[in-house]
Amino acid sequence: MNEAEFRTELKNLSGGYLFLGSEDYLKFSYSKEVQKAVLDGSFDEFNHTVLYAEEYSASALESAISSLPMMAEKKLVEVRGVNFNSFKKDDIASLESVLSSLEANEHTVLLIRADSDYFNPGRLPKAPSELYKAMTKYLKPVVFDFPTPARLKSWILRHFSQHNVKLDQSLCDKLVSVCGHDMWAISCEISKLCAFALGTDKDEILDSDIDNICCKTTEYDDFQLTNALLEKNRALVFETLYRQKASFEPASTILNSVMRMYMELYLVYRLSSNGLGKAQIASSTGIHEFKVGMYLRSLSDTNPKKFPRAVELCQEADVTMKSASNTSPYLVLERLVSALCTLFCR
Repeated sequence: MNEAEFRTELKNLSGGYLFLGSEDYLKFSYSKEVQKAVLDGSFDEFNHTVLYAEEYSASALESAISSLPMMAEKKLVEVRGVNFNSFKKDDIASLESVLSSLEANEHTVLLIRADSDYFNPGRLPKAPSELYKAMTKYLKPVVFDFPTPARLKSWILRHFSQHNVKLDQSLCDKLVSVCGHDMWAISCEISKLCAFALGTDKDEILDSDIDNICCKTTEYDDFQLTNALLEKNRALVFETLYRQKASFEPASTILNSVMRMYMELYLVYRLSSNGLGKAQIASSTGIHEFKVGMYLRSLSDTNPKKFPRAVELCQEADVTMKSASNTSPYLVLERLVSALCTLFCR
């Protein structure tokens, strides 16, 4: 279920829901909507139970689900801040057993809000994690991903409007480029900008205000690791790798991008050695001209004789990752990256 589908679901909530996905701000916002939909304003303190990580246990959740609402048809039970990545098989089994009691307790609406850093759903939809499979037997999953650029822009403008502060549409992209795509981070920066505007009797945010007031956020995308390897920045290489690991990016996907980068880099070197320019290389290889330019800049201080060895190291890692069942794929990847840094980084 996506965000739009859940908005329809809000009209008639029942059973249990699992909020997951990369955008924690939307999970927070929609949990407020769930509270409005379930609670009627009377005896809410008795009909709204929140279990945080420190209070959570399977037995505490079971007790909360089974207890009857006071002077109301339904009650709401929320689970927040639990690190589901720490769950062992017994923890998953205990949770599944408790969730199976939901059907017999129709008076309870259960909402489990899984923070993006604390819940690994696996690779959906083809390879869900064991925890995800166990929970979604009884809970309806609702996925909140980062919004599209158009929707994010609309959201940004609406938030400024709520504070009676103007922001030109053209500056939305500037704000996102500085603050990143995380809606929590953007909402905090919007609050700072609006407080500055209102405190200085301004009614509009300027380009310079964003530069002077907002905190710059570094985002790690699919190209960050290969870019760091191209720049021969050892510290950034390992920082990016560990962030990708924490985000459960498949090791095989990262390996493939690194191998492709070195193969393309060697190809660009061979073609440039034969006198081809950037546009000609892009046309003959299908590699985007911008990327060809990055490769050419990297070649200026790189020994091209090392490229065959880099590709060989990637191929060896690929074989090991696929054949050594007793070795962590990320351990193989970390050894590869270490070898590549030794080969290329200053």
